[in-house]
Amino acid sequence: MKIRKKAVFLISIAVVSLAACGIRSDRSVSSGEIIVPEVSSEDLLVSSLEYLLLEDTENDTESDEQQDAEDEKTNQDIQAVIYYGDGGTLALIDEAVAVEELTPEALIDALARHNIVSLDTKVLSFEQTQENGSTVLCLDLSKAFGEYLRTMSKEAECIILSAVVDTYLENYTGDAVYITVEGGVISTSNYEFTEPLERCTPAELLEMMEK
Repeated sequence: MKIRKKAVFLISIAVVSLAACGIRSDRSVSSGEIIVPEVSSEDLLVSSLEYLLLEDTENDTESDEQQDAEDEKTNQDIQAVIYYGDGGTLALIDEAVAVEELTPEALIDALARHNIVSLDTKVLSFEQTQENGSTVLCLDLSKAFGEYLRTMSKEAECIILSAVVDTYLENYTGDAVYITVEGGVISTSNYEFTEPLERCTPAELLEMMEK
């Protein structure tokens, strides 16, 4: 709209100049010994078009700069690592995912996309503590996580818990993670998890549960 208004203004000037040139088509303006040539309407129109083209180029440059800034922001996204089950096996797959900010919530959202937690699982609290020289993570999840876990078989339960444990220990460089549900221990028909869990495979966790 701004460019269109300028175009109308410049064309109006060109029309007025064209009329003036018609009246004084054979004359030059004299100022002492200096001869000032008249500006033709064609020259004025050419200048106007060049001005408009220049402004269009400037606007295109600004748009390119904005796009570059957005692309740079995307490239600055943080890379997190998540773990999830490998088909029907007792193994985990690790995957690097882009997150705007490394937060406990961002990791839960990424895990939910692989059905490690339910979509309605929320992080209630998260903290890092030091116990006997080790970094222990305390992750408290909503009731939905406990309900989701209790619908699983023992093997699936091991995949889910080991994936959550490995994901948080990987991204927060911890030694163990204590997972609770609404502040209480996780209790299923298979096991009651009263102690922090160290990094482990689903098979190792299953072995621990069967002892």
